[in-house]
Amino acid sequence: MKKLTVVITLCLLCATTGAFAGKVYKWTDSEGNIHYGERPPSTQAKEVDIHKAPPSSHNAPPAESSLQETTKLLETLRKERQQKAEKKATAEKERKAREANCSYSKRRLAGYRIGGRIYEIDDQGERSYLSDSDIQQRLETAQKEVDKWCTE
Repeated sequence: MKKLTVVITLCLLCATTGAFAGKVYKWTDSEGNIHYGERPPSTQAKEVDIHKAPPSSHNAPPAESSLQETTKLLETLRKERQQKAEKKATAEKERKAREANCSYSKRRLAGYRIGGRIYEIDDQGERSYLSDSDIQQRLETAQKEVDKWCTE
């Protein structure tokens, strides 16, 4: 949006510079200093003739070409905005996934640190208690998962 505003502002400034061209006066003050300005302080000021460059019709792009360039620029700006929005959405989605994985990993780690008898349910629906070495191994794995998901 900022780029579009800058482009439009520059186009307007270029189009209106001729409209602001006025008369320029030259005068000498009582100390002998020469001054230039748009408003003469006295009747002794002389108007300075400023030559303007003639309009070059052979260098000016046709209106249709200018319209096509503007349309192309606006399309490019729209695509850039869309890409930025997509990147932002992707980054937000990844951030939320990292937060969810971090939270889950921390809960698992806390469960293994509590200690006591930890079990799993097997395929037949029976409890299968973990040995101390299994708990220690899973504790280490859970710590690695916390380190992976909770650090940036």
